[in-house]
Amino acid sequence: MFIKHNFTSESELKMILDNIYSQSQKGKSFNGILEAVLNEVTIITAIHNIKSNKGANTPGIDGEKMDKYLQMDKDRLISLIRKKVNNYKPKPVRRHYIKKSNGKMRPLGIPSILDRIIQECLRIIIEPIAEAKFYPKSYGFRPYRATKHAIKDITTIISSRWKQPPAVAIEGDIKGYFDSICHRKLLKKLWKIGIHDKRILAIIKAMLKAGYMENDTLYDTETGTVQGGIISPLLANIYLNDFDWMVGRMYHYTKRRKSSNIATDRTRLRNEGIIPKFLVRFADDWIILTSTIKEATRLLKYLKKYFKHRLKLELSEEKTLITDMTENMAKFLGFMIKAELPRKTPENPNPSTIVGKSYPDMERVKTKVRQISSELKQIRFTGKNSYLQATIIENINAKIIGLSEYIKPSICSAAFAYIDNAINKLLHPLKYSLARNTGNIKFLYVSLPTDNKGI
Repeated sequence: MFIKHNFTSESELKMILDNIYSQSQKGKSFNGILEAVLNEVTIITAIHNIKSNKGANTPGIDGEKMDKYLQMDKDRLISLIRKKVNNYKPKPVRRHYIKKSNGKMRPLGIPSILDRIIQECLRIIIEPIAEAKFYPKSYGFRPYRATKHAIKDITTIISSRWKQPPAVAIEGDIKGYFDSICHRKLLKKLWKIGIHDKRILAIIKAMLKAGYMENDTLYDTETGTVQGGIISPLLANIYLNDFDWMVGRMYHYTKRRKSSNIATDRTRLRNEGIIPKFLVRFADDWIILTSTIKEATRLLKYLKKYFKHRLKLELSEEKTLITDMTENMAKFLGFMIKAELPRKTPENPNPSTIVGKSYPDMERVKTKVRQISSELKQIRFTGKNSYLQATIIENINAKIIGLSEYIKPSICSAAFAYIDNAINKLLHPLKYSLARNTGNIKFLYVSLPTDNKGI
């Protein structure tokens, strides 16, 4: 199917993207993608998307910032982008490191601004092709999906009425996932999901092979995608989509007979002795729920071979665990998942059905609170500069609210109480110190609620 590429407005572009999604759901493949990518409307939309990103003015190896291109004549900029794509040779990315929560350093690649614009143009057009074929229980880097949906999905699966609840979890961790993706296999998977424009595949291949600069030295990239590249999250999801469906078709989304629906087919599988298995994935983190330790052990042994031979990836021995959630908590995305009896109520004084419960990972919460506390202490060194004090307080409040919003979908009253007490304990001596320096200071911090309803 050739994609219509003579659209003249953003509303037309949205209609075309919706049509691409619906046709991709029917199994269609697509040609003529490059013309749609280089349409003026697509390029302008991509520039607006990047401009609104807080990292828009972070330069690549060429030192150019977004402001330079925003001040350029529109026709000249569009012509420049089209000319670069027609003979595409991306610049190497600039290597930058950020500190992870475990103290290790995560490598990020920062492409040049022009390469970012081209990546965003590609993402706009090919995302609906891939989205139509993605596994329903994959949540990372996808529109209208978030961490809270993944956590809610897990607890809902456990809480469904089962004779033998799926309370055994395989906590999966892929060793160095983004740096280990096989380029050859990725390009095959792009073709498989319906991207049949070889010019687009050649552009993506050039992006993957662009290399990176570190300490004025150019390094080749034989495997992996750039962590920090705009199109990288989409490519990472495409690479693991076959894994998602391989596990899903074992039980969760199997439909072997055209005459039966999924629920009927699941019942038939249970009657045949097939043990239920449910996969929930968020980027390179995934968890599989099943009913017995024996089945989890068997499945994990198979998955290790699958990742090694079919995906050229390796599971981490230390972080890939089997957990019986009736005895211990499973960790996933900064939450602790537990399978236990619900609390007693007047309507149900003796509960007997196991339900899934999620709690915040208190180690992560404490780490975040320590970071906030260290920033809060900087107020002591602002002297009588009330403007700087207000700026620091506003920034701290944003982080407190961000942390509370993240953990709010779980059972978080104890975590809220901890955050509230820790911040207030530090604020108490600061109030008197600031009152002496400035005469009066109005703190913006508001205590968090102690129930589960959030702010």
